[in-house]
Amino acid sequence: METVKKFKLIRDIRAEITDPQKTYDDMMHQLNSVAQKYLGMDTLHLEFSFVNRRFIFLLAIMSTFLYADVESAVLAGDVGEVAYNIAVLGIGLQGFAKFDAYVYRKESMHTLVWQISAFLNKKKMFDGLNEIVTANVAIMVLLKRFYIGLYGFVFVSMSSLGLISSLSSGERQLSFGFQFSFLDTSNWVGYLATYIYQVAGILMVVISSCCNDILIVVLYITAMGMYDCMMFDLRELSKLSQMEKSSANKRIAEERIKSVIQQHQEVLEFLELSNETFSLYFLMSLVCMTAAIAILLVALVWNRWYAGLVICFAASSQIFALSLLGTLLLVKSEELIDEVYSITWYDMDLPVQRSLKLFLLMSQHVKEISYRFGVMNMETYVQSHKMIYSFFTMLVTAQE
Repeated sequence: METVKKFKLIRDIRAEITDPQKTYDDMMHQLNSVAQKYLGMDTLHLEFSFVNRRFIFLLAIMSTFLYADVESAVLAGDVGEVAYNIAVLGIGLQGFAKFDAYVYRKESMHTLVWQISAFLNKKKMFDGLNEIVTANVAIMVLLKRFYIGLYGFVFVSMSSLGLISSLSSGERQLSFGFQFSFLDTSNWVGYLATYIYQVAGILMVVISSCCNDILIVVLYITAMGMYDCMMFDLRELSKLSQMEKSSANKRIAEERIKSVIQQHQEVLEFLELSNETFSLYFLMSLVCMTAAIAILLVALVWNRWYAGLVICFAASSQIFALSLLGTLLLVKSEELIDEVYSITWYDMDLPVQRSLKLFLLMSQHVKEISYRFGVMNMETYVQSHKMIYSFFTMLVTAQE
């Protein structure tokens, strides 16, 4: 993270930010407005009702998508089509896990979003801490732009794929293989109805995935920022130990270590609430994406369906992003422990030394990104892909 903050692009974005809290609030209101307009969802207002036309339309699109996909898998003519439709089904099921975070746990989501705003408002008052949170918000802004550009490209390419294929081949082709059996796509009415339905589905998936991925990144970058603020206070505490042993400095040192302990409790509570809110989504992401890759490999081995590699790469990238966030968060917690050890303890008063010893014990209880049955980090990523590789070698051996 520290290396990323040194990039010129990050420095340019930091120069544009005059108030990190306002920049964050504007970002959340922008995402919330898009979610309200297209998905009928809201995370900023508890009084918002999900009983609205847009949300009902979203449910209808997702439910009929699952039906059409399962039906297409049953009626598929070869292994490649079956594997493709089952893989797409897994990605769709992962999308339903978002309802657990944004609908069932709406209050928790609302609390998290406004906790971040309160944290930024508190830290921006101090020069050293303002620099830290501004750098973190700059990374959020950069990643928001990246995700918007990425998902914008995905929407344009996926929605136009069928049209481009139709124009180049002279035959009516769809962006996705699934369709309703009661719609005859060999005539223009059935083809256009199915095509519009698929484009609407792509739009819903792209918007929900983009907003969701940005929010997850914001949550865990904020947690890393909380660790950075604690380390800043510990460095200031270390400087105090080298100053004159006056009663005023002793009092400041005691207040600062108490503040650090309180901040540590706050970041643990923040991470606990974040994990509770997204744990089902993380679990479904890991299971569905890993299963999708494994199933698509069946089509690759048995039918030489190389197009499935694109979906495999996308699924692997999603697991990688979550695992990388978890690893970076773990690194921050280890940096905090190193910062405690680097303090010159022997120059401090006995009450402060006792508090530091207590904090050292507390800091060793690390809270990671959890998916209920484990944690999301690079070790999890490697293990999941080892399983996929073992499955792949078994398929190749069986075919030979």
